Amino acid sequence: MLPFTAINGSSWAKFRKVIATRYTDVTIVSIAANGNDMSFSSDTGMAECLIIARRGVQPDASAMNGQKAQFTSLSSRPRRFEQSAALASEMLSAESIRDIGDGPYGGTQLAVGDEKAGDMLSAPINAYRDGWGAARLADASVVQTAHALSNGKLWLPTGLTCLDIPVTLLKELGQRGHDHQLFISAAHKGPFTKVPASPTATYPALWNHKAPNEKRLICVPDSQMTVKRGMEGRASELWQTASRSHLTLDFRFTSQPLSVAFTERKTIGGTAWPNITFGDERHDYAFAVWGNCTLGLLSYWWHSSRQQDGRGRTTMRTIETLPILDFRALTDEQHAIAREIFDDFRERDLKPAYLADADENRALLDRRVVCDMLGFGEEVYEGVRLLAAKWCAEPSVHGGKRRPRGARLVV
Repeated sequence: MLPFTAINGSSWAKFRKVIATRYTDVTIVSIAANGNDMSFSSDTGMAECLIIARRGVQPDASAMNGQKAQFTSLSSRPRRFEQSAALASEMLSAESIRDIGDGPYGGTQLAVGDEKAGDMLSAPINAYRDGWGAARLADASVVQTAHALSNGKLWLPTGLTCLDIPVTLLKELGQRGHDHQLFISAAHKGPFTKVPASPTATYPALWNHKAPNEKRLICVPDSQMTVKRGMEGRASELWQTASRSHLTLDFRFTSQPLSVAFTERKTIGGTAWPNITFGDERHDYAFAVWGNCTLGLLSYWWHSSRQQDGRGRTTMRTIETLPILDFRALTDEQHAIAREIFDDFRERDLKPAYLADADENRALLDRRVVCDMLGFGEEVYEGVRLLAAKWCAEPSVHGGKRRPRGARLVV
């Protein structure tokens, strides 16, 4: 058994390269459940996976590009040997498995008797650096939509035709800031000392997650930096990377509403909220509204490591390859609309991400982004709201947390 990060954690990229380049007939098994049930081992609160493959001759480059694996997401951990044997038999006898690129129609059902036991999905594994996201799924159509979106296609689980949408990698549009240790760590000769926030701070910082401060798109800095004596030059150099846009590294879907935070002033990003700097200031507003609508949340989840309940994590390196809307493709009018949407949401509270489907303000944000900014019709908006419900039903999103009474889909 391996920790779930083996298939999507950045530190396991070399391991995934070995699997992708030196093995064939790869099968990856995970469990779409929460708590101890998301692992194969006993008394483990972390998700695990099982990788079965055949050691073979190293394939050539063309074969590597087409290398795919069978991803099996079990509904629950097998309790008995007989059940495990039946599941293995069903997996081996499957003649045709739906592919991640087939569209949002779900995976191939895995059943034991009359009971659904999971889903199987074929997906490429050649992109080993960014991880393999087609695992630990309750509804494979969600990841099929996420995969399409990362490739510039809006393919929603409502039978709609596949639509084009401009998508690029974050590093193509913006530049991430520095790791927080460069600011304050003595080992890295950090020129700053972090102290409590002040409304008149010279060097404000958005450092940690603070739930009461993260209900709206605009967040107030929670700390400030003071410059160490004799390190004024280095402090001035690092301050040049301060920005208004910040992307979370550690997203608790069950308690936090935002993947992207905006600060009124340029602010240093800390452990939880590193800086994202754009060459065009209009991109800050578009990034804030895109990153926090359902499509932005889905992209973040697809790109993150999901080893823990209700939590998606990234690293300073992997945020560079986060798929986001290509703001360069927006017209001046669309940028103006993005700013209008942003201003409209200054005073609007958002619920934690796992309730995105039941959040009236999140639904309004979806409508404004999908219909007003991107110019799609009502049927596309309805498809996005259904997508929100499917995404919120994923165990890796809700983490087993009970929904509030009366929480239901808002369209």
